Amino acid sequence: MERITTYANINSLTSFFTKRPSLEDELDDMDWSRSWMDFYSFLNKQADLRLDVDPTQLSMMSKTNPYIKKMLKNASSGGSSLRCEKEAFDQLDVVSKSTMPQTMFFLDKSNQECEDIENKYGIITLNPNRIKSKAGFMFNWSLYNVTKDRGAVKRFEKWSQLERFRHPHNSMVIIDNYLLKDLGEIEENLIPMLDALLPEKLEVTYQLTLISVDLRDKPASMKKYIEWELNKKLKRPYDIEVCVIKTESNKNHDRNIFTNYLWMHSGHSFTYLRRQQISKNTNLMLFPIFYQQKDFQSYYEEMPGSTESKSSVWGAVNQRLREARYIIKTASNDYNGIGGELKNSILIGNKTA
Repeated sequence: MERITTYANINSLTSFFTKRPSLEDELDDMDWSRSWMDFYSFLNKQADLRLDVDPTQLSMMSKTNPYIKKMLKNASSGGSSLRCEKEAFDQLDVVSKSTMPQTMFFLDKSNQECEDIENKYGIITLNPNRIKSKAGFMFNWSLYNVTKDRGAVKRFEKWSQLERFRHPHNSMVIIDNYLLKDLGEIEENLIPMLDALLPEKLEVTYQLTLISVDLRDKPASMKKYIEWELNKKLKRPYDIEVCVIKTESNKNHDRNIFTNYLWMHSGHSFTYLRRQQISKNTNLMLFPIFYQQKDFQSYYEEMPGSTESKSSVWGAVNQRLREARYIIKTASNDYNGIGGELKNSILIGNKTA
């Protein structure tokens, strides 16, 4: 089972446990009640927890804290895993640079300190007080109707609608056969899409990987052009490094976008706009990797009856990233198959994590 690396202070965990909503609280603040339960479920089912205590301390705490006792029990029966890595918390800067891109921090720091870490490294950083404000992004999926019908419910009309999904991250992979086929598609779709989603602040180089079939030019030339366009038009205070990969049409049929924490799937190419008008009829679905409901595949099912229909979002994301790595491996055999250097940790991982 794939798990999400989570560095957690034991003080943050115990503080979070004490905030469990009472029956009265559930009636007064349904949002907090749901946020608490979603995060608690994540901690027990989906996390690879790295804690700032040693095994003896953890064992002693489990004797008096029923929540920690349950976490230890879950870890021994297929739930979230637990590791004692006290020394890692003395060098969070090093960890931030070397860990997997989907890592999350859960720390006993102030709201401002958490935000500073997010703005610096693009890694989601929570404390017990920030859970409620982040839960909407972390534990809910969304669907937009991309349609010419102006009366449609939840209609996609422009890329700026996706600004509500802007979140801390430092990398993105876009897989789309036609998004780079001409300057019009880049101007009307790729650039405004990235402007809506890319973080406003970051202190590391942003890694953007584009995998496509129909390129306007050779990958090396496309890389230079896109970097120039993005750095000129997005006006972000950090560098954006692009890698363009050309593949064959029979190697790729998906239309997916992955960031550290978000999966966007489109029924057709992301070339939604033409002359500022919607030109497609399809669906755009957005799933955070933290989303845990097993029924999500009923909204995204390419192969009815597939055993994959029971997988989690995080499991499905890993499957599609493995497929992308295969595409890249094939493209690397072609001298003109890749423009730029592939440094995107979503695809290449990090061996030091």
